[in-house]
Amino acid sequence: MQIDELDIEALLSGQPPVSQELLIGMTLGRDRWLDYLHKHYLTNYIADGGSKVKVLVGGVGTGKTHLLRCGLQDAQARDYQTVYLSAREYRLNDLTGFYRAIVQQLDKERLVSGLCQLVTKKLGYGQYDDSDRILSLLIEDQGLTRDLAVHEIKKAIGLTLRDVDFGSSFRAFAYGVINNRLISGNEDSIRLALKWLSGEKLERYQKQSTLLYERLQKPNARYWLNSLIRLLHLAGMTGLVVAIDDLEVMTERHPETRRFRYTANAIKDTCELFRQIIDDVELLDHFLLLLAGRREMIEDDRRGFKSYEALWMRLQTGLLPIDKFNPLSDIVDIDSHLVANGKSFPEQVQMRLRRLFQEAGFQVVDRDLPTLDEQSQLRASVIGATLMALSDG
Repeated sequence: MQIDELDIEALLSGQPPVSQELLIGMTLGRDRWLDYLHKHYLTNYIADGGSKVKVLVGGVGTGKTHLLRCGLQDAQARDYQTVYLSAREYRLNDLTGFYRAIVQQLDKERLVSGLCQLVTKKLGYGQYDDSDRILSLLIEDQGLTRDLAVHEIKKAIGLTLRDVDFGSSFRAFAYGVINNRLISGNEDSIRLALKWLSGEKLERYQKQSTLLYERLQKPNARYWLNSLIRLLHLAGMTGLVVAIDDLEVMTERHPETRRFRYTANAIKDTCELFRQIIDDVELLDHFLLLLAGRREMIEDDRRGFKSYEALWMRLQTGLLPIDKFNPLSDIVDIDSHLVANGKSFPEQVQMRLRRLFQEAGFQVVDRDLPTLDEQSQLRASVIGATLMALSDG
């Protein structure tokens, strides 16, 4: 295992490492929640076409971001498209902004290739590689004329998209990118279509060349999100998992100006976005949304979820007091999750991380550490193990 400077920088700040291998290696206590998420949702409910919203809430340094990253990594292993957003970087005020933020992080080449693979399989080329020109293969292998080969490809595209449940605009997008990749090889047109998919405005002549006239707006944003998820699923992905972290930012002031980072209207709009998504889960397919933040994101009466009654009514049933951590609750109490892992959990994490550093070639030396009293016990353990690995001996 290789541990590089980016991993060390993240660990020294008490954040999850960049390396997925290191993240897996240092993760303990999966049986408390992550295995439930994987088994009940990623492997079954979401994969079978369901949708869900989960909220992770807890104190500073209790492992919220780490669990989010692990959940996304598990989703990637199950062939989901995953997106991680921080509310400190993205102002998610409405569905159009939410949609654009998602598409910005999508693996668009995987989307195009996946759509093309569907068509090439219908043509008998299951092992088709994007570097091959399917038109040439049909002409050379089957002895077809160019016109007949083009006809066969277009026929296969039509059959592939015939029963897909989304509107004419997304059907035109799918048809266009497949046609341009498999027949004309026009990558400029594909880039233009992907620009449209991202919600960007096309010029008039660009609309005419792509037949993509519809534009992303508030009234059609929900339809676009639904269609996007179905498009990803059509392209061979299990579904879409989106994680939004750091939502306590809604309640915070800027350290220099002392003004709230989110205005009252911005909080209202953000809460309304989540309310809409919760209400739409029965209409969405193969979609999981994970929201995470410190307790004030919910408990602040003026700036948290409680301040927006329409959202709070949909969440408060998940906050009923129980005697122990409930891994299947829609409100995942990360403080209780930490308690459920036992008092020795921070020490166990530190020992595991020390061992991983040693296996990576670091000389881990016990030494006096700076005071970390301002950090949570779990975060202090992670920082301490990293400092020991950086010791000069």
